[in-house]
Amino acid sequence: MPNLHKLFFIVFFGLFSVLKSATITSFQTGDWDVTSTWVGGAIPTPADDVIIANGHTVTVPGGFNAEMLDLTIISGGTLNGNTLFSELEVYGNWINGGTFITGVRNTVYFKGAGNQAVDPGGDEFNDVWLVNTGGAANTIAISGNIDINKNLTFTSGTLDLTDPVNPTVEIGGDVTISTGAVW
Repeated sequence: MPNLHKLFFIVFFGLFSVLKSATITSFQTGDWDVTSTWVGGAIPTPADDVIIANGHTVTVPGGFNAEMLDLTIISGGTLNGNTLFSELEVYGNWINGGTFITGVRNTVYFKGAGNQAVDPGGDEFNDVWLVNTGGAANTIAISGNIDINKNLTFTSGTLDLTDPVNPTVEIGGDVTISTGAVW
């Protein structure tokens, strides 16, 4: 019986340390997949909150999939997605107080399992996928205007555009709304 107690503590604390998210802040201008770009040298994972700091430009390399929990772009910070076939997967909130540069082949996926808040900060997106895996009960709330240069694909969740400023959604391409998604 004493060994079961030891095993419980090992499993519990091991699991807790794996599930705990970190906040990873840019250390300098650089590519997303380069350790020297980030404080502590850790490249963000889907479990990490990411902050792009003032004066830094973080570039998502072409063909690379940048994943994060929450994204905050601080005033004076820039997230550059202007490389071919770069992708960003956001599992939490997107708060843009700085600049997001999209490209003609950049895709942003909002893939949370719970409610998500999106503040585009007045910047444009290329292709956007709303894939909230929590189902129709979970919302993707957009505050402020959003411009999508190409396509919006909405597969699940509920899109909330009830922000007090009555946001405008401009879409330059196709809109696809799947069964299970609520506009």
